[in-house]
Amino acid sequence: MTDARPIATEPERLRALASYGILDSGPEEAFDDVTVVARQLCGTQASLISFVDRDRQWFKARVGFGPPQTDLESSVCRHALHSPDLLVIDDLSLDRRTAANPLVVGAPHLRFYAGAPIHARSGECLGALCVLDPEPRPGGLTDPQADGLVRLARQVETTLELRRELRDRDAAVAVPPAGIGPDQLRLVNQELGHRLKNTLAIVQAIALQTLRALDRAPLDAFEARLQALGAAHEVLLRRDWEKATLAEVVDQVLKPFGRLRIAADGAHVDLGSRATLSASLVLHELATNAVKYGALSTPDGRVTLSWRVERKRLVLDWREAGGPPARAPERLGFGSKLLRAGLTGTGGAALRYGDEGFSATLSAPLVELRRS
Repeated sequence: MTDARPIATEPERLRALASYGILDSGPEEAFDDVTVVARQLCGTQASLISFVDRDRQWFKARVGFGPPQTDLESSVCRHALHSPDLLVIDDLSLDRRTAANPLVVGAPHLRFYAGAPIHARSGECLGALCVLDPEPRPGGLTDPQADGLVRLARQVETTLELRRELRDRDAAVAVPPAGIGPDQLRLVNQELGHRLKNTLAIVQAIALQTLRALDRAPLDAFEARLQALGAAHEVLLRRDWEKATLAEVVDQVLKPFGRLRIAADGAHVDLGSRATLSASLVLHELATNAVKYGALSTPDGRVTLSWRVERKRLVLDWREAGGPPARAPERLGFGSKLLRAGLTGTGGAALRYGDEGFSATLSAPLVELRRS
């Protein structure tokens, strides 16, 4: 069996990994969503997007697994670096490559592993999208599960490339190369925007096909959140992917929910691209909850959305009336966490549940909202 350590430390592979600037970067929903779908698809306890560095494996996204990284000796994904397609180990404790792995011998006592390699455009293997479980699985993955995991890994590759292209574009906008004019930069922005829309559509199609046998509720929520991101992309595409106004985002995201029952008005506020995506997801979550449990679940219910600028902060108020009494959720799910994270992912959210209905006040510094 080929030793994984020399492959992990190959200079060409490490240079390719470094070129993406992905190591030690912050959480990004595009990657987080892939791990959630992979775990649901394969029915495992955990899923990771693992990038194998010189002396560690670092997780860009993880669900059902605690530490953000491990040393190389604890890495199973390093063995996937030379796998042509999909590495499946039915029982890690019985495979000589992994029987002494600290995560197999000790907590969390892993037994099952399946990992689809993640490749750079130049061909080097950077890591793997993997699923893990504390129970051995003699049958491995079903054919649809294996196919879906490989396809999701390809979406990670596409997202990596788009992420790098956006970074290069931002650098070009900051210091445009000689001979590159505004019209050419606009064409680049439009092309990147179309690619992102296509990626979202592909991820949505994969989720619908591979998870159709599972409970519809989480799949419907996943699909709806992708559509909210698509709405944000539409706004950014019209603005050359640089900024959008909050009014544009509100109009695009809330349009499917029936604007006649949602009164929205506020000051002119510019949002950078990241804040546009974040605000779109928050607004979508508020409207979805109103349809399911709040004011928009009754014929006479109404929503008032307003926003203003106070002391260099945006303050956004969402108020529901005419619906059933609001009750705080018993379980803190993804939607609740999203709302509590606020407009920029750093908090600034006050959620209120009462007999008169649900209301929320979200605030964030303008300087953070305008940052691209």
